[in-house]
Amino acid sequence: MFRYLWRHKAFSAVLLLLFGMGLYLHPIAAWAGLALLLFLRLTKVHSLLLIYDLTDRAAIKHIRTLATKRAHMLSPDEYGNISEEAWDKHLNTFIKKTLLPEFQRRKVDHFFAKDPRRSAARLRTRINRIIDWHQPAGAADEVDNTMTGREFELYCRDVLQEAGWQAALTPGSGDQGADIIAEKDGRRVVIQCKFYNGTVGNKAVQEAYAAAAFQDAPYAVVVTNSVFTKSAHQLAHKNGVLLMHHSDLERLDLIVTSGAGSR
Repeated sequence: MFRYLWRHKAFSAVLLLLFGMGLYLHPIAAWAGLALLLFLRLTKVHSLLLIYDLTDRAAIKHIRTLATKRAHMLSPDEYGNISEEAWDKHLNTFIKKTLLPEFQRRKVDHFFAKDPRRSAARLRTRINRIIDWHQPAGAADEVDNTMTGREFELYCRDVLQEAGWQAALTPGSGDQGADIIAEKDGRRVVIQCKFYNGTVGNKAVQEAYAAAAFQDAPYAVVVTNSVFTKSAHQLAHKNGVLLMHHSDLERLDLIVTSGAGSR
């Protein structure tokens, strides 16, 4: 109980003030504070606050993974449309497998079980807010329309190096389509960089796949400042090539750890 009171420090400070007033000024204030604590403990308010506290702590613990998943699942398709269905489904799984066992352990799952659909919607909203507040800061977005393709490659290399990767640009000839070769924790990734104003199509996927095979790398990635065509998404899925936006590049280790981009 006192954990969530501590997390809501302003509320806790008011309670302590009431008790202090009771000790030095008037006992009614202390009784009021005690009554409020009993009210929280004996009503569903306590369960609600505890559920929210457990949700907050779990979301913050997994903030990097959640932020990365949301960025990918809510990225626009080749037509600029965004579908929240996959992200909501992922959050429902997170609630079921991560939060609900903790609710059961703390014996507050009955509050969730009364109306699972409505309760899940509230928790999804709360988790999204936590991601907005606490998600890891991304690298400064220095990409603009005046960049050349080589400058974009340098930018991507620098982002990877800042994220702990050993990343190097290829010479530009004889690389079979690889622009960057990066290694971290025993994982070797071949990256094709595409700085486009339009959409990125199948050719980039084919080049990344061929380059990864030539470089004997298990991971093939195409990174762009733009979006991919529908056929590029289909081909990439079929061949195990990861398609990503440059803003997600610093979290590449989390993405490949999940198995994405593995041929």
